[in-house]
Amino acid sequence: MSKTYKTKNIKTRESYTTKRIAQEIGVHQRTVQEWIKQGLTPIENSRPYYFMGYELKKFLEEKQKSRKTKLQPDEFYCTKCREAVRPTDNDAWLVISQRTIGKQGFKAVTIKGICENCNSKINRFSHSGNLKAIRETFNIVDIEEVKQ
Repeated sequence: MSKTYKTKNIKTRESYTTKRIAQEIGVHQRTVQEWIKQGLTPIENSRPYYFMGYELKKFLEEKQKSRKTKLQPDEFYCTKCREAVRPTDNDAWLVISQRTIGKQGFKAVTIKGICENCNSKINRFSHSGNLKAIRETFNIVDIEEVKQ
């Protein structure tokens, strides 16, 4: 089940029925009916329900933003706990790739750790330009360079 919706084809000045919304976005009609309960507002109590495109886009954008988690520099996102967590004992492992990212040509860096809550593996991505800050933030246990 997708948590990101295809809003590219939604025109802001057009009205949509629940059936058409389901077809355009790629969800079931029942999902659209649930969105009404969650706050998607139809046009003046119309039956069948009609929705303005700008209302639909605004609702879906807010829905997607509410799922995002802003991380602090010393946090990871644990997919099992579904929240921002710190690594156990603040220990981290670095995997430095030969792949370059960005215009400056920094190397891709994966910061790995163990979730302090559930002991799952957690990852965070960065680049070699942040190595000094990474070393100040975490207890670096091991550094591995990968040729890719």
